[in-house]
Amino acid sequence: MRIALYNLTTTTKLGGVESFVWDLSRELARRGHAVTIIGGVGSRRETAPGVRTLTFPFVSRRVWQMLPPLRRAYAEAKLLERLTMALLALPELVRSGYDIIHIQKPYDMGPALLARRLGGAKVVLGCHGEDFYIGDRWLARRVDAAVSCSRFNARTVAARYGNEPRVIFNGIDIDLFRPGPPEPAWRRGEERLLLFVGRLQPWKGVETAIRALPSIPAADLLIAGDGEDRERLERIAAELDVQQHVRFLGPLPRSELPALYRSVDLLLAASHASETFGIGPVEAQACGLPVVATRFGGFPEVVDEGRTGLLVPPRDPTALAAAVNTLLNDPARRAAMAAAAPSWAGQFAWPAVADRVEAAYAIALQR
Repeated sequence: MRIALYNLTTTTKLGGVESFVWDLSRELARRGHAVTIIGGVGSRRETAPGVRTLTFPFVSRRVWQMLPPLRRAYAEAKLLERLTMALLALPELVRSGYDIIHIQKPYDMGPALLARRLGGAKVVLGCHGEDFYIGDRWLARRVDAAVSCSRFNARTVAARYGNEPRVIFNGIDIDLFRPGPPEPAWRRGEERLLLFVGRLQPWKGVETAIRALPSIPAADLLIAGDGEDRERLERIAAELDVQQHVRFLGPLPRSELPALYRSVDLLLAASHASETFGIGPVEAQACGLPVVATRFGGFPEVVDEGRTGLLVPPRDPTALAAAVNTLLNDPARRAAMAAAAPSWAGQFAWPAVADRVEAAYAIALQR
């Protein structure tokens, strides 16, 4: 098959959707498909063996949000951002003979459906969040197949569009994320190490983790990632007088994450909004690291509660601290979770995920 993986941010930033596209492209190329990644012009420099990459200019959403009517119209600004890229990318989508155009955001349905009309490619909508806007319902009824990264997200999309997408969990590279020896350099002494991995956005719940820290004796919180919320989080740590126990590591290359997962005691995932899957908990479990996560979004689907981790209510530092202390004070239970976690995470390995993606493509081609 000739497959276009179309998503503006794949080539402009790091994130769960972006990693999904790059990893999927590698797996599909290994299977003999002709894969092209189409994204926006950006600073991310990544390649995949056997995968062609094309980038096109666009007008950033920040520019659109400078216009008074769009200052708070986040969805509309993102839509305009993507449409400016689509104007330049459309000839490629039409003339290159693609069998499948796989988009990752509803914002791209219009250009993809136009490319189908002019060039014949089938359109597969990938759903990773709640990127809804005026007119999207009409477009969604016309795609050839829709897939979603979790049952939670599929239900959300079905409530909007009427039809429930096929659930295809995001994948991980189990050759990279696997059990192994810890890296002693991450430890200062005998402290217990807690870890957060992800973008520093308010809804990611890092504030909840920091507020739980005073109730977790002899523990340090490592924060791998960066984002707009960092300064506020640093102030909160200082106000609580735990700044000496909070280490902001900044963004780390994905290749360095497995050693970090293997070197800490627990992963914390405390999101309270916009968390449709949870790639961090899956990567951590593949490395043999138990997880304490909020009972929100896709987390209950990626953490085997009681067997590979614990779930707690969102925005509840007391409950988070209690769960963390329960596991830190019970090494035998934590070791049992660590032993069970890699096999549980195996269901998210890329070969299994790519099988499901190919099945969705086959359905689209039959329409």
